[in-house]
Amino acid sequence: MKNISKRYLIFSLLFLFMIISQNTSIYGYSYDIEIKETIEKFYDTQYKAYLELEYKDITPFLDMTKIQNQNKVIALKSLVARRKYIDEKKYGYVEKRRFPVTFNYKKIEVKNNKAEVILVLEIDNQQAYPPFISSGINTFELKKEKGNWKIINHDYMKLEMFEISKTKKLPELNLEEMQKSIDTEFN
Repeated sequence: MKNISKRYLIFSLLFLFMIISQNTSIYGYSYDIEIKETIEKFYDTQYKAYLELEYKDITPFLDMTKIQNQNKVIALKSLVARRKYIDEKKYGYVEKRRFPVTFNYKKIEVKNNKAEVILVLEIDNQQAYPPFISSGINTFELKKEKGNWKIINHDYMKLEMFEISKTKKLPELNLEEMQKSIDTEFN
């Protein structure tokens, strides 16, 4: 009888541990804060680069083995360089004001070392926002790697306008070629 009780107890504890480890929190710890912080810092870093006309490293937030994330970096570098050149040449107005973005998290689901996030971004539609900020539903997939959450996938309405593709890598920025193209566009 004692052996059956011990087996039952061990089985019950193992089963309980398995269930707990599948949920978003383990022993009362919630990953929600870390995940939100990763996503919001990712947006903030891009927005700072956009406004300061100086590329800022977004790779700490991204799984760089993914083509989409490589394209995010190339697209941000290109956008910042384009805005900076237009501003330096006085070809046109370059917005340097930051407009409010409200993050409304609708779902954060964590299983093992992966997370799925549904986020609705609210913006002032009367203002000009960077192309990487897309109002409405933004869906993220993240994975925990070496203690940090990394974005592995990001779906949003303006994806084709900014990073162009999730499967075909963009060419690296050719600054001289881009500047010639801008000169032609504005002259």
